Order: sequence, then C-alpha cells, then structure tokens
Amino acid sequence: MKRPAKRRRPGPPSALSAIAGGIRAAAGSPSTLSRSQVLTWTERLNSVTHLLASLEYLTRRRDREWGGANNWDVNRRMFHDRAPRFARALDLVADPRVSTALHAGRAAAAAALWLPLSPRQRVAADAVLAGSQAALHAQNLYGSDGADQISFLVQALTTIARAGHRRPAVADAALWFVSLQSVLSYTVSGWAKLPSDTWRSGRALPNIIRTHTYGDPHAWKLMRRFPRLTRLAAHGVLTLECAFPVVFAGRGRLAPYLLGAAGAFHLVNARVMGLGRFFWAFTATYPAVLYTAGPRVRTAPDGTVSRRHDALPATVTAAGLALLAAGQAARARRRRIVVRGRGDERTLTTGAGNTLAYRVLGEDAAASGPVVILESGMAATTEHWERIAARLVSRFTTVTYQRAGYGVSRYRAGAEFRFDTMVDDLTDVAKHVAGGRPIVLVGHSLGGYLALLAAERLGAQVRGVALVDSSHPAELQRSIRQAEGGRALTGALALMPASLELGLGSLLQRPEWVDRLPREARTTALAQYRDAKLWAAARREWRVVKERFERFDGVLPRISAPLLVITAGQTAATDAVQVDLHDEFAAAAPQARRHLVQGADHDEILTDAGRAAEVSAIITAFLDDLAEAPLGRDGREGRDGPPDRTDRRRNGGERR
Repeated sequence: MKRPAKRRRPGPPSALSAIAGGIRAAAGSPSTLSRSQVLTWTERLNSVTHLLASLEYLTRRRDREWGGANNWDVNRRMFHDRAPRFARALDLVADPRVSTALHAGRAAAAAALWLPLSPRQRVAADAVLAGSQAALHAQNLYGSDGADQISFLVQALTTIARAGHRRPAVADAALWFVSLQSVLSYTVSGWAKLPSDTWRSGRALPNIIRTHTYGDPHAWKLMRRFPRLTRLAAHGVLTLECAFPVVFAGRGRLAPYLLGAAGAFHLVNARVMGLGRFFWAFTATYPAVLYTAGPRVRTAPDGTVSRRHDALPATVTAAGLALLAAGQAARARRRRIVVRGRGDERTLTTGAGNTLAYRVLGEDAAASGPVVILESGMAATTEHWERIAARLVSRFTTVTYQRAGYGVSRYRAGAEFRFDTMVDDLTDVAKHVAGGRPIVLVGHSLGGYLALLAAERLGAQVRGVALVDSSHPAELQRSIRQAEGGRALTGALALMPASLELGLGSLLQRPEWVDRLPREARTTALAQYRDAKLWAAARREWRVVKERFERFDGVLPRISAPLLVITAGQTAATDAVQVDLHDEFAAAAPQARRHLVQGADHDEILTDAGRAAEVSAIITAFLDDLAEAPLGRDGREGRDGPPDRTDRRRNGGERR
C-alpha cells in the first residue's frame, strides 16, 4: 500500500504573487474591499517606493561625493543660511554612517510590511518609513520628484490611519485624503496639459521620448513610424487625466477601469522613461480610491457589514463652497475697483466699435507741445507707467489708455479680433487726443511694436517714437528663450480667465511690480491684475500676436520720425538675440539712438523708482531734442536741426 504523499505546508507568499494579489484586489469590485484590506495594500504598494529609493541610495554613493548632485557640503549651505539650529540636526543625519543606517532600516521596514504583522508592528514600520523619509529628504533635495512627494503623503496618512485603527473615522479620513489627492493630481495634470498645442497635436510624446533624460530610441522610432497612433495615445492620456473624477461616479463602477488604464500608463512610463517609482507611488493610492469611490455601506465576504465615514469629503465640500462664495465676493469687489478706475478717465468709441478709457495728464502744463502717448504691454496695466508719467506731465501732455478689454475699456464682443484692431484703436486714440498737435509714441513690450505700426500710419504728425524694452516681431522665430516663454504663456492664458471667473483671484500671487508702484496706484493695479477680463483680453491678443510673430516676413515698419530704443540690462544679459533685434529696430529708422539701462529687468524698467527715473530722463532728453528740430515740408527734421545722434553699435550707444 502506497503511503500518501506528504502535503507541503504553504510557505510565505513570494513578492510576485503578493503583487499579483494586490492587483487582483485593486481590480475587484470596490464593494468587497474592507478598510483593513485597503490599508494593507496601500502600505505594501507604497513600501516598494521606499525600498527602491533606499536601494538606489545605498548603491549610488557617487551622488553624495564631491561633485555629485547631492553632496551635502554644497546642499547644507541652503539650510544653514535659513535655519542654522535645524541644520545642525541635518548635519547629524547626513553623516554617512547615520544615513546608511537609516536607509537600511527603511529598506527593512518596507520589506516587513509584506509580512503578516500585527497592527502595532505595522504602525511601527509605517512610522519608520515616514520618519526616515522626512529626515533624509534634505540630503536628496536634487533628484526628488512627484513620486517622492506622493509616497511621503501616502505614508504619513497611512501611519495616522494605522495609529487610529480603533477609531474607523480617523482611518477613513486618512483614506479619503489619499484618494482625493490622487484624483486631484491626475485631474490637474490633465487640465494643465489641455491648453498646450503640443499635447493636443500629439507632438508632446515624441518630443519627450527623444530627450536625453527620458528618451528611448526604440519607442521614438515607433512613434515616428505610427504618428496617428501616437496622436491617439496623447489624446488618450489627456482624456484619462481630465476625466479622472469620473472614478466617483456610479458608486465606483468605472473606477477599476480608469485605475487600470492609469496603472498601465505608469507601467509604460516605467519601461520607456525610467520612471519606475511613479508606478508604485501612484498605484499605492488606488486602493483608497476604490474604497472611497464604492458604496458607503459594504458587506464583506464573511457577512460583516461596515459603514464608511465620509466626514472629510463633506467638510471639504462645505469648505470649498464657502471659499467659492468668498472668492466670488472678492471677485465682485475687485471688479468694482476696476470699473471705478482712477476717477478721471474719459472714453472714446473707436472705429472698431471698442469703447476705450484714457487719461490726459499735464494738459494745462504744455498746451502747445507734443502729446506723449504711452502704450502698455500685454497683460499690463496703465499703472505700470505711473512713475514715468508722473515725471513727464510737468512738461508734456501725457496720455495713458487701456486697450479693449482692459480695465474700464470694453471690447466689442462678437466681432472678429485681429492684430490690426489694436493698431487701429491706438491710431484712433492718438488722432482724438492730439488733434493737430504733434505726437510722440512711447511703447513698452508689445506696446513698442504697436507704437511703431501706429507711427507708420500716422505719418508726419508723429515727431518721435520711443521703444522701452520692446517686443520684436521676429523674437519667437529667432530667440529660444522667447519661444519657450511663448509656449508657457499660451498654457497660462488658457487657464487664467476661467480660474479668475471662478473667484480664485485671491490665490494669484501678488506680483513684485505692484509693490514697486506708488502707493496710490497699487490697489487699482492689483485689482486689474487679478481681474479675469484683463487675462481674457491678453489671451485674445496673444492669439493674434503669436500668429503674427510666427509668420513675420522680416519687414519692419518704416517710419519717418527719429527713434529711441531702450533695452533693459537683464534682457540683454539673458537673451543676446534681443539685443540684435533691438539693433534692427534702430537700423530701420532714419535717426535712432540706443540706450541700455543696466541691471533693470522687463518690469523694473517701468515700475522701480530708480529705473523709472533713469528712463524718464532718457525720454525727456529725446523729447527736448525733437523740440529743437524744425519740421520740413514732409514732416522730417530739417537740415538745420540737431546733429544726427544715431549710434548702432552692438549693445547700445549711449548707456546709463
């Protein structure tokens, strides 16, 4: 008689089988996931991120040696300058023996979470991971990414949930926080990509894959070979991320499919782009998403009935509605400030039908001299000119105005907006306020190019044009810096108007240039900066400006009046192409002088008291020279006028 085969006792599950079990649990029905299962699989999946991070640290010591990205002798300066006492503790942690011990303990705690531990043991392991990551973060300042941030958040909240396991409400609040953060991360990422033409056209994926950091030659060749599939993949990523809140619809019925697609996306990124830790960090949030997306009351396979505590989302919803109401009240208050204006605005309806608000300053001081018209840049307020206008009005009639949609001015909705509409409006304003008097146009940024175009149309009535750190129509074609800035601006302008209409203007950081303005102009300037209509007008303008600049044929406006070209020192220092472009402006005029305002950036050149005083002095000297020059029959300076002060040397002639 044969002896029965000895039955083997089941041993501890392997890592692969455990991972497969976690994936099966995440792919199951949300109604079958208990609170304990969710916490266990969140801990296990997130622990892989910590394990990989510590193994990378222990095997890549060169990063911390002299010349490495995370050499503590260099990184410590940042902390010692800001918080010397706190930095001493970081010095202790940065000791190679201490940091090695911390990483070894971190790896051990991460591995232990895959074992059947007791609740207290799990709390201890979770606390070790959260505490060690916080302590070691300063040493790994460079190279940390979104995976590290989300893994720390998940670990800290899991630790809280485990520590309060006797109070289900605490655990559920922590799981809700993880879930909401996960959904928010995907959704914000999608809506941030959506305005980008690079993503919508499908060019984003091959552009990323061809880089040195995230590149993969085989994947790039496939994308080049199958452009339609590549575009479809890009649109799929956008759709998945933008629609991610749908995980909460229908009691979580769609959640497994959306999470499966997102997990596959991270898995592909891990293979192609080397972002392996992202897969584990984000999939660690999926059990919480499934748990919170499912029904509130659930029955476990053993028949146990449990109820989820939803106090956190209810509190977040109430707080969100309260903030939304407060934001709308603040938006209405800002709008009243914008519409009220400075109190001395006049209005003009232009030929395009737009109603523009303008201010005439120094009207009595110089009733017979030239009218100086100040043209602002895009997404700028007329208050940017406050310091310069204050110095000009004592001798010259000075006019500021708001383009259509800015401030008090109104844009004729429904009409097609063209680039020439801005030039037409400026020309109408100039003719209206000047009458028969000579005109001097002064423009900053985009306003400089608009001033040149208007001067070409106004002809002999324009006695001079001054460009203050002006935009050039070839800058997007020839300057890498400007092209990159243009792409960033496209994305920002796509989101800003809607965000501000929602009442989020108070979250828009107060810009430094506001506090550089005179005190009496700050309230109005800040209200305009946080007003949705300013950004809607800027978006409308940028669309036609971008199209015009990208198709620029190289022909600049030809003007008969002398030209003053002022360049900000920081512009010249950071983008040499801009210096060449400003030289081209000067070369296109019959007479031109160049100035470089040392140290000034694009905004400071107008808003900083010292820089504005320097620019005002340059413009005043230019105006004085124009006044000394008699006009010929064609409106040009006569031969008996002042000597030609043209200086077209590189980086400017007269410098101050």
